Amino acid sequence: MRYLITGGAGFIGSHLADALVARGDSVLLFDNLSTGRLDNIQHLIEGEHSGVVEFRSGTVLDYPLVERLVREVDVVVHLAASVGVQLIVRRPLEALLNNVRGTEILLDAASRHGRKVLVASTSEIYGKNAAGPLHEDSRSSHMSTGANRGFRRSWSGCSTARAPGRPERTGWSFLGSCARPSPARI
Repeated sequence: MRYLITGGAGFIGSHLADALVARGDSVLLFDNLSTGRLDNIQHLIEGEHSGVVEFRSGTVLDYPLVERLVREVDVVVHLAASVGVQLIVRRPLEALLNNVRGTEILLDAASRHGRKVLVASTSEIYGKNAAGPLHEDSRSSHMSTGANRGFRRSWSGCSTARAPGRPERTGWSFLGSCARPSPARI
């Protein structure tokens, strides 16, 4: 199998690439290097696995590039995201565009080419939490700047749900439905 990992130079993306390559899969790593680091993947793109691992720099907001990359793979793992409370607070519109519009672009390209997608969320939706391991039903911290309960409910639903055969329910329109206090319709 050939995998596209967005956010591939990040901590989780680079470790996922290690695991996929170890089991015999090939990987296309895609990252804008805003928080990911080439140091995390250098051993993959220059080492013994360089024949099965490629790196492409770019943004998930570049639809033509994302579509080309999706077309080259069998499965997409979407880990690219603007992360860090400081970044979200300083540049909220940029973060929302990257996270929501970027996900919409990726899902649209995957839908057009019949590719399976795994979308992961971030533990930052829970805020500061000293209670130990987090679970889907863990409570968010009221002290968290960017992760109050409403944001957590909206973002976790939008980032983990996709209705098969219903691309119009992804991205912006789906965000609108899950931002309401009632359960999101899929």
